[in-house]
Amino acid sequence: MSFTSRPYTEEPDTDRTAPIALEAGAVVEPVPPVEVDTSAAGAAPGPKAKQREWVDYTHEMTISKYRALRVVYRAIGVGAIGMGVLGYLLPGLPGTVFFLIAAYFFGQSSPRFYNWLMNHRIFGKMIRDYRAGKGIPRWVKIYAPFAIITFSGWSAYRLGVVLEKPWIALSIIVIAIYGVWYVLQVPTSKPDADD
Repeated sequence: MSFTSRPYTEEPDTDRTAPIALEAGAVVEPVPPVEVDTSAAGAAPGPKAKQREWVDYTHEMTISKYRALRVVYRAIGVGAIGMGVLGYLLPGLPGTVFFLIAAYFFGQSSPRFYNWLMNHRIFGKMIRDYRAGKGIPRWVKIYAPFAIITFSGWSAYRLGVVLEKPWIALSIIVIAIYGVWYVLQVPTSKPDADD
């Protein structure tokens, strides 16, 4: 059994004025997108807030032709999002890598979730930069090795010395060394002028 993928070819719905039928006899007109003017009365003084325009990334996708596999990929992507959020809240658990995993699985299964993630105001830029080969931000290259060394060192000490399981401690150290090497060898992304 082989799993093959097909490129995503469905065109997005560009006709925003057509009515949508919900049930027999019920018709609802969609609301057109509203532009927010931050310079209106009551807005805080200062520079006009810049909002990134929503971009359709479906041309980057390769959707699996098997419905069951798409459901599994979508579930893995949602789980990876949850782990990524936990990674930003808990010390020692990586966050960005789980968002990259989610982007991969959403790219195989769901245009809606993939576009949501790629256009996300917090995580979208990191994912787009990494996938484009621009690298990771400097703060990640400083924070990640520090966190890896700190928490892996503590785990290796607890398992190797306290619980007397040296092979497990040694494997933690080897994995930590690889993790630090990987983070340091990835290019450093340059900050944008609008950041």
